[in-house]
Amino acid sequence: MDIQYDLSATELLKILGYTQPAGRDFLDGLKREKQIPLPPVYTEFMELAWRCPIFATSNIWTGQTRPRMYFDQIQEHVDDLNANQKTVNARNRYYPSIHTPREEWPDTLDDYLIIGSDYSGGDAAFGIRKADLGQEDPPMYWRSERDPIAKWREDRQRLSGFLLEVLWNVLSGANYDTAERALEQAGWRFEEYFDPQKDDWVASKAVLKKHGILYSSLKRYKCDEGGKVFGCYDRDLNAIFVGILSDGEIDLYAINRVEAEKILLDIDDYDDPEDET
Repeated sequence: MDIQYDLSATELLKILGYTQPAGRDFLDGLKREKQIPLPPVYTEFMELAWRCPIFATSNIWTGQTRPRMYFDQIQEHVDDLNANQKTVNARNRYYPSIHTPREEWPDTLDDYLIIGSDYSGGDAAFGIRKADLGQEDPPMYWRSERDPIAKWREDRQRLSGFLLEVLWNVLSGANYDTAERALEQAGWRFEEYFDPQKDDWVASKAVLKKHGILYSSLKRYKCDEGGKVFGCYDRDLNAIFVGILSDGEIDLYAINRVEAEKILLDIDDYDDPEDET
């Protein structure tokens, strides 16, 4: 078994058949409009992910919502407050920006390219610091809507890790079955591991080993529904394994072509003893 653990998000999209650079024109326009460079890791991914249906309910913006500069977002709030002639308390997070010319904002604030948000919660934004946009694989930052406007927290991973985290969450079906429905229409099959002896869908490290997967080689990412999410690719079977680890239990899925043999038998593949009597 040829198991690959270190594929990039872009490589995984190509395996799934998303190979057309649909986002190239958008990215060129974004660079011209905002007068910014874009990290190669981001452009290579977004060329394929732009308007890709599997990301419709994910934490990264691929078309339904467009990436934007943080200063532009602040400006929208300032313009709205001024247009409505609202009296802004000095403790309001936008108060300093209202009373300071925009060209002076960089003296106290960093600008960011916002590339996503917490889809289910809607109160967290994910971005790349403008000063880092020239890097190949820059660090990621995030902020809560409740934070002061100058506060962004550095993530513990770089852009490439963030993209993988988003994609593994998408493929695991955490919170939404968007990817499953889209990929099934493209000729892929989702299989969920089921243990007939335990009458449960919980897998184990032994099950992973049976399929040639080394648990110690799996890189684990934060799962949107709690716990950790992980994944790998079996080149021989042309199958993607993805799982969620929570409270010591493993939910395991295999994504392979509908014309291929099944890898993980699900509950419908086992005979019910009552049916044999």
